[in-house]
Order: sequence, then C-alpha cells, then structure tokens
Amino acid sequence: MATQPKINSILGDTPAPFSQQRHTGVADDFASTHELWQKNQTPEMNTKLLTTLQPTIDTAISSYVGQNPSPAIKTRAQLMALKAMQNFDPKRGNVRTHLLSQMQSLRRLSAQEQNIISIPEQVGLDYQRLTEAERELQDKLSRDPSDDEIADSTGLSVRRINKIRAFHKPVAEGSTIIESADDYSDGGVASKIPGQTSAQDAWMDFVYGDLSPTNKLIMDMSLGRNGRRKASVQEIARKLNITPGAVSQRAAKIQAMLNKNAL
Repeated sequence: MATQPKINSILGDTPAPFSQQRHTGVADDFASTHELWQKNQTPEMNTKLLTTLQPTIDTAISSYVGQNPSPAIKTRAQLMALKAMQNFDPKRGNVRTHLLSQMQSLRRLSAQEQNIISIPEQVGLDYQRLTEAERELQDKLSRDPSDDEIADSTGLSVRRINKIRAFHKPVAEGSTIIESADDYSDGGVASKIPGQTSAQDAWMDFVYGDLSPTNKLIMDMSLGRNGRRKASVQEIARKLNITPGAVSQRAAKIQAMLNKNAL
C-alpha cells in the first residue's frame, strides 16, 4: 500500500493537544517570580517581575500607543504593570488578559502627551468647520483647496486658519508656536518661516495674491504656509491631479517671482 504524503498541519509547530496550551504572554519563570515578589516587593524584585512581564507590556504599548512610544510612556507602562500585579490572582485568570485590561488607560495618557496644548472649545469648533470645508471643496474641485478658497468658504481669515492648524499640530513638527489660548485671536502670534521679515511677508502675500488657485496651493504646500505641513513635489502632484513635472515648473515660476524682491 502506497504511503500517503504527509500533510503539513495548519497549526504549524504547535504541540498537541493544542486546545490545552496556555498562552500567558509572559516569561516561563513568571509564576515563581511573582510568588517571590508578593513576599518581598523590593526594587530588585520589581525589576525581576517586570522582566517576566515585558512581552505583555510591549504588546499593550503597541496596541494602545503605537510603534514609537516615548520614554515617559514606557516608564508609565511599567508602573501600571506593577500596580496591576497588586490585585492579580493567578487562580482567577490569565496574567496577560489581566494586564492588557488594566493598561488600557495608556491610550488616554498617550493622547494627553501628544496634545501638549489644551485646545479651547472655540478652536475645536473652528477646526471642525475647517475640516468640513476642506472636504467639501475637495469634492467640488477634485483637488485640495488653497487657503484663500478655504477662507472664502468658511469666512475664517487666513490668519485664523493658521492658528487653528497650529493648535492641532504637535509642536515638534513645525515652527509654529502659540503660547496660550489667548493668542488665538487675530491679534495673536502668527507663524513665521525662520528668518523671514515683515517686508518679506508683505512681498510673499503680494505674489500670492496674483497666483491662480492651483499655484496658490503649490506655494502653500511647498512652503508650509499658514500652519500647513510641508509637502513634497510628489505629494502636491497627487493632491492636484497633475504631474510632478508640472508642479516643479509652476514652483520654479513662483520662486522666480519671489526672488524679484531680492534684486
């Protein structure tokens, strides 16, 4: 009788009986270390226990925070894990499940860390108004709208749009800084391109005013004007539905106009 070919198991290398395997998500010596830790919670034992828990701590951080947590978040995660162990009973449940449940507040801590500036209610309302207008204009124009087009649609000034974006952008990403909610009024601090003077501002605004809507958007996105994130030629081309070469040509013409002020 011919030997039937062996069929690879869909369970891979999982040993039988797979239904009885317990995936704790912690190191093999967790149980013994946890027992010792309960009797003697010294800094040294805290470190040993955290070492056994690290796989699940990493899973919690990845799930609730993301792939690039700050050192502060990592430290808070370990403190949360230790606190969670205070009321963990191995007879009643799985340590991995217990930890992941107890560490869900990492989401809130991460959000607080990213939103360093407390956003006033009016800024939040204006931001919602801004994003809705951008979506409507994108559908209408089949491209991203320029800041002038957004201002016309919303009734918000370009200066105000700049500050709305600044409140919703992590400080490290750009040079726009608003010191407090009081600066949100039109008389507040405006974003500047480093080294730019008031005369340069005026000339840029003058050049900008004579551009077509498409060229205005190229200038906005290339320079990161009014709180926008700077975009590459490829990104701009994709948003405007034109070729990168066309973006480069238009950008060169805009730059030539801006350079006339330096002559």
